[in-house]
Amino acid sequence: MEHRCSERYTADIKILIYRYGIPVAIGRIKNGNRYGLYIESDLADVHPLQQLGIEVLVYRSAQKLQRYKFESIVVHSNGRGFGLELDTLSEDAATQLTEMLLAAPVTPQTTELFAMVANA
Repeated sequence: MEHRCSERYTADIKILIYRYGIPVAIGRIKNGNRYGLYIESDLADVHPLQQLGIEVLVYRSAQKLQRYKFESIVVHSNGRGFGLELDTLSEDAATQLTEMLLAAPVTPQTTELFAMVANA
């Protein structure tokens, strides 16, 4: 069986971080795999076993924005960010996440992220 921390893909993908369904911070996926991610963020008060949602907004074409949401549980934190274990992903969701990590997709500018969610 593969260990959750084995073969992690380096990435730099901007994301929104959710608490209780409300976007509260912006972060960056720095590395991960289909089981877990390491997120760099200034989000304060992140504790192990806390549930967080993450959303990746990716441009698929000049005008088309695609959204991917994942539920997760914090497994560790440090001064720069935190590690997440992803809740059970379907095979399709896991494949999409792995493809995003490998492709380093184009994401909206940091200032645009919250505006896009508010206008959705």
